[in-house]
Amino acid sequence: MNWQQLMTKGNDCFNQQAWQQAQGYYEGAIEQLDAMLLENPKQVEAIQGWICGYHNLSALHVKTGNVVEAQRCLLIPHQSMMHLIEQEGLDDDHKLIAFRATKITLTALLEFTQDFPICQSCSDRLMTQYLAVTQPESRFH
Repeated sequence: MNWQQLMTKGNDCFNQQAWQQAQGYYEGAIEQLDAMLLENPKQVEAIQGWICGYHNLSALHVKTGNVVEAQRCLLIPHQSMMHLIEQEGLDDDHKLIAFRATKITLTALLEFTQDFPICQSCSDRLMTQYLAVTQPESRFH
């Protein structure tokens, strides 16, 4: 199965509350997407799918009461995209792709913190990052 089929199977299992099976499908999709991104790190569809896989895992962990793991699954793609933005020597196209992806990762993290509050310092940092990527005058350097 390709990653899209694995994600769909995971969603079907999620909707049936078959948590372990859903987790396996989501993790399988993420593994395939990891391999695709190693070959072509600028593949936007793979980046979006990879982020979605982690967000699906996060939702699964919320449903099963594992909030710490849910948060970790949101932080992995967010921190990965932030690392790319800050990485020296990475071409501008790749940084721009990562910059745009942080809008997705930050939105999910901020929504998560509405139900599961975090410390004020971390909240302030996320909000600063969110404002930086969503402001119309924000420039990518």
